Amino acid sequence: MATTPTVNSSLIGANLTLTGTTALFALGTTVETSQGGHFEYVEATATQITGKFVLITPTSTAFGVLTAKLTSGAIGYDLGVFQNLISQGEFGWVAKKGRNLYVLVTGTITAGNSSEVGFGSAQSGILKSLPAVNNTVLGVWITTGISGSTQTTTATLQWPRSVIHR
Repeated sequence: MATTPTVNSSLIGANLTLTGTTALFALGTTVETSQGGHFEYVEATATQITGKFVLITPTSTAFGVLTAKLTSGAIGYDLGVFQNLISQGEFGWVAKKGRNLYVLVTGTITAGNSSEVGFGSAQSGILKSLPAVNNTVLGVWITTGISGSTQTTTATLQWPRSVIHR
């Protein structure tokens, strides 16, 4: 599966898998990584599991995907995906771009799928195969096909991303 990318930015002490209740960097700090990655330092407003998509606010807090926020024209929110478990109130790194990143999916999604995935329920943060969803997520390329109930697979995240509400 995915491998933890290496930080290419010159930011001493940046560990992409480390979380904790004490902020080690300013919120919004970003790093570039191997595998074309771009990660941001955020505070989680709820516990998030590996591969779950979140919305990132302009003040660098991360919360579960709310379809209403994605489709209402709300300005300033970005999509990211946690690469490890993070608990509510903890600080850590969220992936916004890169290759071989973990994403949570449910149902059958084939490798190479870029235009047929989206969010199903209003707060899931879990990708599903279309046409079971109304919110297509553009800029997510599934690299490892998978079938079944909710499980982790790998994907490439491109920038900029958008959601098309149908």
